[in-house]
Amino acid sequence: MTSLFYNHVKENDLNKEIISRFETFAKENPNQQLYLITSPLGEKYDYDYAKNSIVILSPKHKIIFLNLGGEELQEDFNEYYNDFIEDLNSISDKFEYKDHIGRPREWKKNLTARENFISTMSIQELLEKHKLDEHYQRLGELLISLLIGSINDIEKIGIESPDTLLDKVKKNIILFDGDQTRFIYKEFPNKTVSIQGLSGTGKTELLLHKLKELYLSDNNSKIFFTCHNIALSNSLQERIPHFFNFMKVEKQIEWDSRLWVNRAWGSARDKNSGIYSYLCHFYNIPFLRWSAFTSYSTIFTQALEHINKIPEDEFEYAFDYILIDERQDFPDVFFALCEKVAKRKVYIAGDIFQDIFETAEKSELNVDIILNRCYRTDPRTLMFAHAIGMGLFEKKKLNWFEDSYWETIGYKMERFEKREVHLSREPIRRFEDLDVDDFPSMIIQKTTKVNSVIEIIKKIKSTHITVEPHDIAIIILDDKKSIYDYIDALANAINKQIGWSVNRGYESKNPQKDSLYITNPNNVKGLEFPFVICITGNIQDTYKYRNILYTMLTRSFIQSYLLVTDDKGLAIQEQGLAVINKERCIKTIEPTEKEKESIVKRLIMMKKTETLSYKDFLNNIFNELKITDNVVKSSIEDALSKTEIDKFDRDRTVKFIKSVKGFYTK
Repeated sequence: MTSLFYNHVKENDLNKEIISRFETFAKENPNQQLYLITSPLGEKYDYDYAKNSIVILSPKHKIIFLNLGGEELQEDFNEYYNDFIEDLNSISDKFEYKDHIGRPREWKKNLTARENFISTMSIQELLEKHKLDEHYQRLGELLISLLIGSINDIEKIGIESPDTLLDKVKKNIILFDGDQTRFIYKEFPNKTVSIQGLSGTGKTELLLHKLKELYLSDNNSKIFFTCHNIALSNSLQERIPHFFNFMKVEKQIEWDSRLWVNRAWGSARDKNSGIYSYLCHFYNIPFLRWSAFTSYSTIFTQALEHINKIPEDEFEYAFDYILIDERQDFPDVFFALCEKVAKRKVYIAGDIFQDIFETAEKSELNVDIILNRCYRTDPRTLMFAHAIGMGLFEKKKLNWFEDSYWETIGYKMERFEKREVHLSREPIRRFEDLDVDDFPSMIIQKTTKVNSVIEIIKKIKSTHITVEPHDIAIIILDDKKSIYDYIDALANAINKQIGWSVNRGYESKNPQKDSLYITNPNNVKGLEFPFVICITGNIQDTYKYRNILYTMLTRSFIQSYLLVTDDKGLAIQEQGLAVINKERCIKTIEPTEKEKESIVKRLIMMKKTETLSYKDFLNNIFNELKITDNVVKSSIEDALSKTEIDKFDRDRTVKFIKSVKGFYTK
């Protein structure tokens, strides 16, 4: 089915034919957002007449109540309609919409419709008949958001249609698409449920909604929500209480007894500091502390082996549910471990682009739901970020996907002579009603001077009169000590010339209201801003750097800037961006079979190193090059730390060691 269609109606003899027709319509109209329900999703309302009806939801259309029971049950249908509207009003009151949208008597006549089903009914004609006037469309979408559980902060977005581009995007009504809704409300038969999506598809938000559903469904359940690093886990610990309050969850959060939110590893001193530390305590597993010689694969493999030795009649589940964010940060053995220790379900969310990016050989993606519609980032920015991330504009590509993978992440592929390939994307709902054709979403500049950054901020301020300091993030991509002097100079200039305060993200770890956010990439995961300014010395050709660059450029939902000191190789990126802006597609040359083989070899080598610690990785190379002196090894390792070589880039590491070993062995 299309990602914009969702059916929550339990099929029976009365409705199966009309449901089938809606499914056909959805396939023929893939850009038509459409939901079929019989009661508000995520709520405890139940109706006897639900089996005889369907409620049709579609933006820019009335809420259509379809009676399948015939005129002889008209009275029952009308009673169902009134009960439904009454409950919708209660939900509106619960989430404080009522003060803005009013009572049902004020809107139900203009925003709802009742129809008796007839066999000759056309879905297209039915929707056309009940199309809303522009005046009522925003109000209609707010009602839909209540019915599907896609709750918006009504105080922030308001009911009136905004005037400026910035406010139109910031105050856009969020509606879950079909796949997002499916993840939250569908019952999946498999124990592990995997959702993958592009950056900006709302993966973490969906995990929060799933967490809410699980927490409310069973008072005795034990849930662990985990991720790779402490910064993200700290963010989640802060975010979850706010989310629960916003979603009007009345149950108290029982931290570390019903709900754990923490990183994957943890410490031996505190069993609740990570899922690994908890499992070590729960199953009496020897705790392996972090060192240069240990890795995720090592600790999780050891833990799973230990647990598998427990006799079946003595085994106890540690948790009922486990939720995992950023799946691309973990080895497969971690998911096997989680499935072993969770009694009911394991929910996994990850970035599909990063996952496929590191996939060396064609394989089936073991994913239940794929989110390929990016609702945060302008499609032009997203295309450029993918292209620069994979080196698509360059002669030597860093990566290339199989045709099916391109389709999976939302691209339409067209082939032409001389291996030319055009990759394009469908426009997304967030921007569909906005005139952005003449507004550049992605800008490249060949300067990183402080004054140049100040000029960009001034331009943003003059173009977008409602912009606030926290609407802008400046991300320094390079990992050098000198960047902190640069940040100090930039922060002082912003304060003096703009009059804004600056929040250093690498210190605070979180954005702050009324402060411009300056940080390195480590403290941007999961965040989004209207404007992002990415600053780097030069565009490096390592997998790690390009992946970071892709991730950072897609943090914006209005405009991204890329500022580069060294313009070597920049012209080709500018040319590629110009084509994207003009023709709305990536134009590239498909690698030859030999070039694809070379790409695969590099990726396989990269994947092999993932199971090694960096120490082991270097020692293997030292052994190959017959370097045995520990002092020499230490000196070379120190020299490597001062280069821009990716830690597990074998070819460049070997080349560097060969070039300097003579200097250290004299």
